[in-house]
Amino acid sequence: LLRARFPGLPVVGVYEGSPAAADYPAIAAAIRAAAPDLLLVAYGAPAQDLWIHEHKQDLAVPVSIGVGGAFDHVAGVRRRAPAWLIRLNLEWLWRLLTQPWRWRRQLDLPRFVWAVLREGRA
Repeated sequence: LLRARFPGLPVVGVYEGSPAAADYPAIAAAIRAAAPDLLLVAYGAPAQDLWIHEHKQDLAVPVSIGVGGAFDHVAGVRRRAPAWLIRLNLEWLWRLLTQPWRWRRQLDLPRFVWAVLREGRA
């Protein structure tokens, strides 16, 4: 889909699905062989962030980004929030209403904000 939408975009590899830990060495080897400048990982938080952190030394990719459900939006699988909710910084509310199973993640947000504030003072 990305190649069709953005001709000339150099996509050097794709792994579809959620890999088992036993698949990680083969995935890391394929990433090293492709030598990308940018790695987009869409396992969802926090799995994608933990995976990137755990494998960053082994991958030798200059930039790795956890993109969560962004590909679902690009592919048209999920609709983004209406523009007015985005403008009000309430896209999280849209996701909560359309994906109610995510409510527990929202409980972690105040702890995250507190950790960021604490880290900023250190």
